[in-house]
Amino acid sequence: MAASTFKIYTIEGIDYDAIIAKYRQICIDGEWDTDAKSISVYGNVEPKYNQTREPREPLKDDTRIKRKAIYLVHTIAYRQATNRDNSPDGATIWTKILQRVIYEDYYELVKALEQLGYIKVSSYNIGKSSRRYKIFGSITTIECSDTTISGYINKAKKLLKKAVLKRLAEPKFKALYGDTFAEIYIKNLNKFKVKDEQGFNKYAKEQIALQPTKESYYNFIKESFKNDLYIYSIDGNNRIYHLLTSLERELKQFINIRFSLDCKNSHPLLFNYFIFNSKGISIELSYLISSILFNIDYSYIYSTSLHHYDIEKLCNILINNNINKSIIAKFAPDELLYLWKTTTGRFWDDILKGHQGEGYDRAEIKQKMFAEVFYSKTPKIAWKEFAKEFKRQYPNVYGLIERWKEPTKYKDLNDCLLARKKAVLLDGKAYTQNPETALPNIMMDLESEIFREVLKSLYRKRISAVHIHDAIVIPYTRAKIDVEQVESVMRDVYKKYGLHPTFSVDEYGE
Repeated sequence: MAASTFKIYTIEGIDYDAIIAKYRQICIDGEWDTDAKSISVYGNVEPKYNQTREPREPLKDDTRIKRKAIYLVHTIAYRQATNRDNSPDGATIWTKILQRVIYEDYYELVKALEQLGYIKVSSYNIGKSSRRYKIFGSITTIECSDTTISGYINKAKKLLKKAVLKRLAEPKFKALYGDTFAEIYIKNLNKFKVKDEQGFNKYAKEQIALQPTKESYYNFIKESFKNDLYIYSIDGNNRIYHLLTSLERELKQFINIRFSLDCKNSHPLLFNYFIFNSKGISIELSYLISSILFNIDYSYIYSTSLHHYDIEKLCNILINNNINKSIIAKFAPDELLYLWKTTTGRFWDDILKGHQGEGYDRAEIKQKMFAEVFYSKTPKIAWKEFAKEFKRQYPNVYGLIERWKEPTKYKDLNDCLLARKKAVLLDGKAYTQNPETALPNIMMDLESEIFREVLKSLYRKRISAVHIHDAIVIPYTRAKIDVEQVESVMRDVYKKYGLHPTFSVDEYGE
């Protein structure tokens, strides 16, 4: 009887003999780094080297090495091929899982693949969860019947599920979410199904014709919906990942989604919380200001004749609504403009408007703005197009963001980090492991907290829902849930943080 086969992902033309040889060399040689102190500017002194990794005995069996290499390449290629974002930096993979599957050989095999130019591995990830792995070359699939390799793949799946279940059972998680949250969430997640398989297949076929590399992604989504859905991972900022978080926006029309409610320009809006905090303004007053800004008509503030925003009108409206002049004076004009635009959901629209005809779409602009402004590890902007634009439009807001690149220098930021448990107190000072990424981490943590509270409130009302980071998604069930019910819950939670967001609604036919 012929052995059953399964599909694995690989790199077209990959030379496993070369990988085996390189793996052995790295094991035998260990690793050495150049001693920077030994380098002479005159170039006439032999540099010294420091050993950073001890030599060790490689595996003797070439077949065992090859199997581990095949599994490693498959895992990286599979994650990259089924990742909807198609990030130029590759896909995130939980490194500990790889290490627990192929043990100590993980290090040398990864190094071998890197040195031979097959992959690139990044050590940086904002959420502190996984590293990014990127394949160089064409990803393809082949049939495989090796039971050892299938064993590696199945072991990894079991370890991932076990790790997530362990996280869900942690006292820390239950303290945040409650004892029954995970069970209810997974139950609601499994209420989502493909409602229009024919439409799904037609759309997928059209997209694959335009971009053949997307076939793996669409197959992954379709097959996943046929099985039990589960939580893939929970990162260090308590963000929950599952099948819907990897779902292309265009595919939602084929899923039994009743509607989704998105918070417009979510992260730029969340920074309002930190702007208000920097001014020493209470949550109650923050919400009052946000509510007034929310109701200010765009056409009234925007002067079509002069093509600019009339900040004086903005200030006068706040004064007429009993906001004290001394409070308004705490904000620079660009800060007030930023607060208004993010509250009314116009932030991304106005940025996009400024780049019409340049070939950027909304997603690209958001990605670039996040990377160069909110998520940047350094305040230096000489080469950053969007950072320079942001600083030009919102100089004082940018100044507040710059402070977050070195948060431990400022008492109010220290207090904020400590209050949100993103830093520890050492010798009377706040300490955080990665201060340069404090802002994106604390913003993602705040977003997670808000949507956690939204979901808990919805569950208390017996409303089925899950979330995709900054959006609540409602499935079709027998219960008649309307948009106003969900929006009311969301507004009540945002109010606790002094924010009055603008929501966008996507409704889908039954």
